[in-house]
Amino acid sequence: MSFRDLIAALPKVELNLQLTGALRLESLLLIANQNGIPTQVDDFSQWVELLKNPDSTRIDEIARVAGGWVMYPEDLALVVYDIGVALAKQNIPYAEVAVAPSDFIGSAKMNFDTFLDALNDGRDRSRRAWNVDMSWIFCIPRDNPRAGDDVARWASGSAGRLGNVVAIGLVGPEDAQPLGQFRRAFATAHKKELRAQASAGDSAGAKEIREIIDELQPRRLVNAWRLAEDETLLNQVVEAGIPLVNSMTRALKTGQIKKAADIPAARLHEANAQLALSCDNPSLYQSSLVDEYVLAREDGGLSPASLIQIARRSIELSYLEDERKANLLRDFDFLANSPQARTLDQE
Repeated sequence: MSFRDLIAALPKVELNLQLTGALRLESLLLIANQNGIPTQVDDFSQWVELLKNPDSTRIDEIARVAGGWVMYPEDLALVVYDIGVALAKQNIPYAEVAVAPSDFIGSAKMNFDTFLDALNDGRDRSRRAWNVDMSWIFCIPRDNPRAGDDVARWASGSAGRLGNVVAIGLVGPEDAQPLGQFRRAFATAHKKELRAQASAGDSAGAKEIREIIDELQPRRLVNAWRLAEDETLLNQVVEAGIPLVNSMTRALKTGQIKKAADIPAARLHEANAQLALSCDNPSLYQSSLVDEYVLAREDGGLSPASLIQIARRSIELSYLEDERKANLLRDFDFLANSPQARTLDQE
C-alpha cells in the first residue's frame, strides 16, 4: 500500500476549508448564467479563465469575485452540496467550512436567516446523500472590521448555535486594519463561550502572531507556521495547547515559500505543537487534502508515522461533538492499524 492509498482510505477531517475557494467550476458557471452575470460583467470570460487556471497572486480576488456570483439561497445550497460531494470522494466525513457572512448578506436576495438556512440545506443534502457533515466558521474579513460585531452576534446567537456555527474567525491581509478593530468581536465570542480562531503571520511573521495572541486570544491559529521563528512564542503556543492548522499548498501558491520543506512542519511536530493540515482553497489551488498530506510526506520532511499521527490528532482538534468524535477516531484507528496499513512503504 502506498502512502497516498493509505491517506485516501483513512477517514479524515478538514479544519479550514474556505467556501469561496472550494466552488465547483461547473456549478459556478451554471449559477452565473442563471443570474445574468455574463451580461453584467464586461470581462466575464477573463474571470472564467482565471477560475480554470488560477493566478496564484490573485487568489483572494478571484474567490471574492466568483463568490459574488452566488446570489440566491438555492445557489449557496448547491455549492455547499458540491463541497460535500468533493469531501466524500476523499473520505472526509467532516469539515469545518470558513465563510464570511458579509460576502452574502445585505442584499435583497439574502438576509441572515435565509443565508444560514441555505448553508444548512446544502449540509443536510450532503449528509443524506454522502454521509458528509459540515460545520460553519463565520469569518470577519480584515478589510471589513464593521462586519465584526454582526458576525460575533450572528455566530453566538441561538440561531447560529442551532445552525451549526462553531466558531468565528479572522481572515485576510494583516495590514488591512489594526487588530484593535476586532477586539470587541472576539471579546463577545469569548464571553459567550464561542470558539475563535485567526489567520496570522503571512506578512509580519512571529511578531504578528504574538500580537494576535495578546490582543484577541484566539483558540486556534491558522497558517501561523512562522511562529517557529520565535522559540519563546513557539513554547508559549505549545504549552497553551493552541492548535495550528496549516496549508503547505497555500504557502507555495502565495509565494511565501519556494518548497514545502521551507515550512518547519517536522520541527513543529517534534516540538509537540498541535499541528493539523488543511487544503484551504482546493478549487483555486487545484489541490485536495489528500494532496496536502502527500506533499507533506514527499517534500515537507514529515514521516508517514508522523502524518498518520497528525491526521488522527486533527480529528481530536475538531469541533465535533464528543460521541461523534469518538466514533470517527475508532474508525480511524481500525484502518490505521490494519494489516494493509502495516505494509505501507516507508521509503
